[in-house]
Amino acid sequence: MARCSCTQSNGPLIVFIILAVTAYNYRTYVLYALCGLAVALVLMVSMRLSRIVRFRRRPVLAAADVDMMNGLDFEQYVADLLRRQGFNNVSLTEQYDMGVDIVAEKGGLRWGIQVKRYSGLVKAEAVRQVVTALRFYNCDRAMLITNSTYSTVARQLAGSNDCVLVNRTGLLELIG
Repeated sequence: MARCSCTQSNGPLIVFIILAVTAYNYRTYVLYALCGLAVALVLMVSMRLSRIVRFRRRPVLAAADVDMMNGLDFEQYVADLLRRQGFNNVSLTEQYDMGVDIVAEKGGLRWGIQVKRYSGLVKAEAVRQVVTALRFYNCDRAMLITNSTYSTVARQLAGSNDCVLVNRTGLLELIG
């Protein structure tokens, strides 16, 4: 899953760009522009940190809260859930994840985990992605976690590839 969070507010970024252009065009106001840039930067950082703290402070969320998360927040939340379930060395993969969003270890096995925050059916392509990425990440087993449900073909493909599927019901059980 790409690590772009396009649903976040771009307000501070727009202010940052406007102030940078102003500073370039009106060099006499550089000090004011630099102060404005610093304020915009502080706002962007504080907004991001407040999102992280908000989700980490509330380990138990309602299904509606999960449905409102963006993809990256959902991945981070699932990583925290896995840690509470006894998984070790839990880490999110790089921006272009090749089909595995989280790598974690439990019971001597290295798991490649794909996370899908969907509003519709998760189809077989998601299973194909995580199963084929196992070797790339040196993983033993595959798992697919969603806030939704799986298509019949996805369930069949997962069964034939020893891929664990966690659907909305299973996710809610993990949440507690």
